[in-house]
Amino acid sequence: MQAALAALEQNYLTLNSQVTMLSIACTPDQKTALVTQLVAARAAYWACVNKAFHDDDPQVVALTNQLNAVNQQLTDAVGQMGDFTATLGQITNAAAIAGSLAALVIAA
Repeated sequence: MQAALAALEQNYLTLNSQVTMLSIACTPDQKTALVTQLVAARAAYWACVNKAFHDDDPQVVALTNQLNAVNQQLTDAVGQMGDFTATLGQITNAAAIAGSLAALVIAA
């Protein structure tokens, strides 16, 4: 699996596996935002399944590296569950990076 697709998959699977636990800890508005970001992460991942990226494209490399870093931060934030607003901010950031990366998929 290409590194970019693997990062998109990790982003989606991390959010999907934690959404129930996370939604318990948030307000109704935060829950709406959480679900919105989960849907965005899922859409980014599925838009790229069975497609390819130019692995030598510096933008693909940079966004993949950013998404890998934010995926680790997200995993850490979910594990600690201190400030939910900060966690939701990281989720939003991850979904934005995932969307930017998905936009670079090679059109077939």
